[in-house]
Amino acid sequence: MTTENAVSRSHARRWYRRVLVAACWTLAGLTLLLTVGTFVWQAPGIGLVGSLGGYIPGWLIVLAILGVVAGTGAWLLHRSKALIAAVVICAVSAVSGGIFIADQSAALDEAGVQAQFGDFFGPFLNGGKGPDKTIEYGPVYGRSIRMGVYRPAASGVPAPVVVHIHGGGFTSGNEVSDTKFARYLTDQGFLVFTPTYSLATSQTATWDIAPREIICALATVNNFADEYGGDTHQFYVTGSSAGGNLATLAANLVAAGEDRGADCGPLPEVTAVAVNIPATDPGFAEGIPYAISGGLARSLAEAYTGGTPETVPDRYAAINSTGTLTAASPPTLLVYGENDWLVPAQASLSYAQRARALGVEVRAVGVPWTGHLIGLSGAGGRAIAELTTAWFTTHQ
Repeated sequence: MTTENAVSRSHARRWYRRVLVAACWTLAGLTLLLTVGTFVWQAPGIGLVGSLGGYIPGWLIVLAILGVVAGTGAWLLHRSKALIAAVVICAVSAVSGGIFIADQSAALDEAGVQAQFGDFFGPFLNGGKGPDKTIEYGPVYGRSIRMGVYRPAASGVPAPVVVHIHGGGFTSGNEVSDTKFARYLTDQGFLVFTPTYSLATSQTATWDIAPREIICALATVNNFADEYGGDTHQFYVTGSSAGGNLATLAANLVAAGEDRGADCGPLPEVTAVAVNIPATDPGFAEGIPYAISGGLARSLAEAYTGGTPETVPDRYAAINSTGTLTAASPPTLLVYGENDWLVPAQASLSYAQRARALGVEVRAVGVPWTGHLIGLSGAGGRAIAELTTAWFTTHQ
């Protein structure tokens, strides 16, 4: 071997090692963020971003293994204690990803849902065509509101009816916000309606308007669902986040024969309710100790109500769906993320506890290592979708 060739090979080895070292440390840093952030999800900054590791644990493992491979390769070219540290970080992250997967699989299995391999690499629901038709309902306070209509494939028999209420912190969202979920339900044979409602702004509180609009939407669907092939004897209500608040609130009031002045026709008999990450008690945000989201949760609640629990306690009482529970409330399913940094899991558990005390059939299912972005989790998304359809199927 010539001196020139030896020098060339030495340069190549150093270049390869630099690339491997850079790759190893980059992956070690990323997987450390995703791992630590998932464990300390209540911490500011790192908890908000890092907690994504619990939503995509499959990718966490893949990245960690690549880091181990890169670090091992670099160490074989030139031994370094620092590289050992990076490799250990990646190895621990891979093990953590395995723990996240094991815990989520066990929770879903206990709930009667079988998790699939792909659930740990991204969302369960993907794609979906928008509403087949957009109509208006109301008016409420002189304003007509949009509602999407998603129709199932023709089956020759009337389809069970679902009214799904979108989330968005009471300040955003529309009739197409949850198209993927609506299309999943139509694929299961449901006729789905997605009403919008008046959104709060910094100048306009809608705490009294939005619930009345949703009750009006339920009455409106009850009155004309048969025109779209719906069977209102099977009448279901779903909602996510803020929509989960409005869904439970409206369903409980309707079951008690109250319409809060909506006056949009005969009220339906709600067969069952299924909500996910529901903000059942928006005032609960005032007690959140988490610096990560307490400010955001409070700002959304204050925009919706126009004040704080101290300044407008009657408004917070009026929008607390737990307070609207009665013995007549419909059977209710709640699916929530155990690490929810925006709507605490305790709010769902408190709702379930109150419902049971009143003799209302209720089921609360938590998905480990997920939070308010539960839709990003394939395991969480599958739990919501399959448990909702199973809940409705068993309540007819």
